[in-house]
Amino acid sequence: MISPKFPTSLGEPGRVTFASSELGGGKRAHADRMPTVCAHEESGMSLAATAGEENREERNRRSLTGARWVLRPTDEARVLKLQSRLGVSYPLARCLSLRGIVDPDEARSFLHPDESALHDPFEMFGMATAVERLTRAVKNNEHIRVVTDYDVDGTTSSVILQAALKILGNDHVSYHIPHRMEEGYGFSVAAAEQAAADGATLVITADIGVKDHASVSRARAVGVDVLVLDHHLPPGEDVPSDAVAVLCPPQRLCSYPNRALAACGVSLKLAQALLRGHAAYDAILRSMLKMAAIGTVADVVNLLEPENRAIVSLGLRALNEDRHKPGLAALLRVSGVELGAITASDLGFRIGPRINAAGRVSSATAVIELLAAGNHAAAMQRAQALDAFNSERKGIQERMLTLALAQVPEPVPAFVVVSGREDQGWHRGVAGIVAARIRDKLNRPTAVISEASKGATGSIRSIPQVHAVEALEAAAPLLQRFGGHPAAAGFSLEASDIPAFRSLLVDAANEMLGGKPPILEQAYDLESEASILDRSLCNELDVLGPHGKGNPKPRIKIAGAELTGLRVLKEKHLKAVLLLDDGVSVDVVWWGGAEHFAPLARGRVDLLGVLEVNRWRGRETLQLNLTDARLA
Repeated sequence: MISPKFPTSLGEPGRVTFASSELGGGKRAHADRMPTVCAHEESGMSLAATAGEENREERNRRSLTGARWVLRPTDEARVLKLQSRLGVSYPLARCLSLRGIVDPDEARSFLHPDESALHDPFEMFGMATAVERLTRAVKNNEHIRVVTDYDVDGTTSSVILQAALKILGNDHVSYHIPHRMEEGYGFSVAAAEQAAADGATLVITADIGVKDHASVSRARAVGVDVLVLDHHLPPGEDVPSDAVAVLCPPQRLCSYPNRALAACGVSLKLAQALLRGHAAYDAILRSMLKMAAIGTVADVVNLLEPENRAIVSLGLRALNEDRHKPGLAALLRVSGVELGAITASDLGFRIGPRINAAGRVSSATAVIELLAAGNHAAAMQRAQALDAFNSERKGIQERMLTLALAQVPEPVPAFVVVSGREDQGWHRGVAGIVAARIRDKLNRPTAVISEASKGATGSIRSIPQVHAVEALEAAAPLLQRFGGHPAAAGFSLEASDIPAFRSLLVDAANEMLGGKPPILEQAYDLESEASILDRSLCNELDVLGPHGKGNPKPRIKIAGAELTGLRVLKEKHLKAVLLLDDGVSVDVVWWGGAEHFAPLARGRVDLLGVLEVNRWRGRETLQLNLTDARLA
């Protein structure tokens, strides 16, 4: 039998260094417990064939969410080879293979991201020109204005860029973040003209600007140079020709190795280039990586990309190990994260939403003011205001979701389009969140539209089978503007055109789906008996982090589980206990799963979930977070 014992420290090829204290010490060894995917090896069966047969059986079964479960396929021979050469457990080797990592050296780099993955910023097209122009502006103490988007990526970019310029000695730096309700998205002509009126001679945009050709040209016409930092360029489109320089990895002439940088990552690269040679460079970079990590996770960019992994890993290390300025310290406190154990999930689900809430229900300038706070009392007051914005956002979101679901007809159409007046609770700042909730509940692409006196704006969240932008292109004659990517998009139109818009989107979705309802699939990485669930396995899989887009937490299928103590929490969630061997137990939680109480209480069930360590008030417990379940 192949030993699944796992070394946390990976040394030279053929040499394994065990560090049991780093593993956190599971109560049971895995030497005699293998996931069932692995156990087939002993019977002489073909692993790939067995997985295929099991997947065919799965296709005829539906879960409590109506999904069919599919074991993600990979070359099992390749998995076993990687396990042997790397000296790791079968579960870890399989998860690495599923992420396209089959070379041992590549695996070591993936599992231990460090500074070596941060590319030379001057490899980015336009960087030398941008640095030259900024160096001249700093030398002449020109008024530089930083203009960014109102989301987490934009606000963290603003913090990084302002800090870099001030460290260089420019004391004439200002910033502007468009107000979502009053100005809308992007670098506007009005913002360009205001910068000139305020005496700015150079504008740096971040997370906006690459599609704002008219605004960049207007800035140039009124005597303001523009540097554009962005990552939103659609395929085939050009960057603003009147910009002094454009730093945008997806643009045609750029050969930068990482095309998946968030805007805060592009801002970090510019800061690296500007500050190269500074006496305190290492300390400054470490501090900026905190902001870049938050923005990178919150903007949901690819975390399989080595540089993005390094940004998040190094940023998390700094967040967990360093002292923080009052503003960041207060933000961490109101977010409820455990200092020393902050994870990528905390960045995405606790810290990020509080930053985003300011731009959704108020003004994102509140974020900059918080992070610039000079003392702890002022910082805590501003952090609590951000927390209050987040609570307000949740309330608006839940009320709007109820209104939206009430509009969905039966049978559910191929594309769900719901709308309402902004003065009646349809807040455009949470339209995207509500669209995502409906999509996840109904397995349909969803558009949520907020109608105001000056027109209507909407957000789409789609499913893999329906390309959001291509669907909008089918309705282009009705739209004033639109853009996005396959999974998410935004648009604006006249309220009177919503019925025709709805019809066109339904037709487009039907064509993409071949006239059939979309099939919901839940893919999983591993399957095992409940007895293998312990802290040791959890620690093994944790080294695949930081988790996010492209690198989700491994999902495990547990067959024939028996739950005890099943109960409903806060009328929305489920909690139970899964009893294992030797009196060991694992908590089971299904967030938002209260509607499935009755079938789960009937008897043995198959579970699909993610194994995690839950930390609460200094106490750590092993927890299986369910994403689905079905009768065994």
